[in-house]
Amino acid sequence: MPADIWISQQIAERLDSILSYKTSAERKLQERDTLGAEIYFNQAFEQIARFSDEERNLLQSWPKYDTVLKEMNRQYEKIYLNSYEPLEAEEVRQDITEIEEFSLADSALNGESTFIDSSSGFPFTLNRKVRLAIKYFQTKGRFVFTRWLERSGKYEDLVRRIFREKDVPEELIYLAMIESGFNPRARSYARAVGMWQFISATGRYYDLRHNWWFDERRDVLKSSNAAAQHLSDLYDRFGDWYLVLAGYNCNPRKVERNMRRYKTRDFWKLRRLPRQTRNYVPTYLAAAIIAREPEKFGFFVKKQAPLEMDTVHVSESLDLNIAAKLTDTTYAYIRELNPAVLRWVTPPGIKNFTLYLPKGTKDKFKTGYAKIPDNKKRSWVRHRIKSGEALSTIARKYHTSMAVIKSANKLRGNFIRAGHYLLIPVPQNKAAYYAARNSYKSKYHKKSKYRRKTIVKNVPGHKKKVYVVKKGDTLGDIAETFNTRASKIRIWNGLRYGDYIRPKQKIVVWVPENMEEFRQRTAPPAVKKKTEKGTFYTVRPGDTLWDISKKYNVSIRELKKMNKMRTSRIRPGDRLKVTNN
Repeated sequence: MPADIWISQQIAERLDSILSYKTSAERKLQERDTLGAEIYFNQAFEQIARFSDEERNLLQSWPKYDTVLKEMNRQYEKIYLNSYEPLEAEEVRQDITEIEEFSLADSALNGESTFIDSSSGFPFTLNRKVRLAIKYFQTKGRFVFTRWLERSGKYEDLVRRIFREKDVPEELIYLAMIESGFNPRARSYARAVGMWQFISATGRYYDLRHNWWFDERRDVLKSSNAAAQHLSDLYDRFGDWYLVLAGYNCNPRKVERNMRRYKTRDFWKLRRLPRQTRNYVPTYLAAAIIAREPEKFGFFVKKQAPLEMDTVHVSESLDLNIAAKLTDTTYAYIRELNPAVLRWVTPPGIKNFTLYLPKGTKDKFKTGYAKIPDNKKRSWVRHRIKSGEALSTIARKYHTSMAVIKSANKLRGNFIRAGHYLLIPVPQNKAAYYAARNSYKSKYHKKSKYRRKTIVKNVPGHKKKVYVVKKGDTLGDIAETFNTRASKIRIWNGLRYGDYIRPKQKIVVWVPENMEEFRQRTAPPAVKKKTEKGTFYTVRPGDTLWDISKKYNVSIRELKKMNKMRTSRIRPGDRLKVTNN
């Protein structure tokens, strides 16, 4: 440590811990124990995340600290690149939502002080929830956030330009980070699509068309324009950017109902919003705060080069292989520039469809395109219908849909006759099209399959517990029982987000070797309670609140009030107060 930098004993001890964890992780890497190395790296990043803003600024003036962070970053990525697929943005938001339920002892994280920076024109709030999300990105979400930062360089300039034109704060480009990780091909469980995650109805409202052939929600330029307009419309409705973000995540009418209920326009006081929405704004703020100054938070990232492209409009169905040849590039690169094109051709029957080409190739494309005969722009197969064949089997054979075959052959129904011919559209370069298609499939299915089979065999400093799932259990319930997180249980058992657990299923949970000591250390300070008076009832299997209310002649509303319950959910073994006397 340089002589001109003074640090407290507490910071010095924490730095020693970080270096110790780094050394242990490197030793595990040499032993080819990537899981053990990952655990030690996570512990090191946990220590780093506990530094306050003042401490972080102080340490940044020490070059060796930056060197250690960069080296850990590089080694940590090496583990993840070889072992795991990155989490999707939707899974990251779910993880952060689960973390909210746990009380963490670190005062820097759980401090109640609130700081608001409006110097850029957009109000950046730093409070307990935002600090919690920042800590998540510095630790558990470190690898995926690094990938998002890298990918942001590709689209950042383009989106900033659109937002400036629409008079929307440029800082809102980081909304695409927590929505999709700047991935124009992202698709959520709720069928939201594209970098800005528009559902079908919202996309149509902002003129983003889609069918079997194409989906403009995946068009970076058009969807970014739609997102800017949508955010602008929400701001006209709410007049507050935090309420705008809440309305973007859930139904705006739900936000308005909460505003009327609590008689406030302060987002932080709307306690009845969906839990994911209550965490959505802090998650966005955390991502934006880190993305503005990534090095300050320990992220040393080389962003991808900005995307540059020319735009042309085509009204005929054009095979993308032809576009690649005319511009002296590859089919794969044309597909990358045009994520909105779902098949191998631009959509038939769409006039002036926007096609993106490599920068500087527009004139060359137009000259070559004018010379191509219409029958060469798209390929067909003449299929003779055999006895017993149906439209569905023919569609499967050519990797297309029944609707496309019916449209191409002007069929009204599904009836076809043996001996007749059908025209089937097919790619000119089948090998390139199916290679890209299979590569995309393997990216999202093969890795998930591998991940599901990867079960953790050992966790240093922890012992293995096998829990048998009971009827009504959720991963959240099990996590609460063992004072851990549902996301960790998924990793330990090779479960993906969205996988179900079933009664009698065996779940492995890793708990600290001295569980009682761990519980005491993480438990909130004990508070003396007054002796409770009244009658209590222990819930039995099959009981409902309605049954208990009838038995003790009390209303369900009074039961919930006496037991401070927000929902009507009860479980066998719960102890309910049924009378006050």
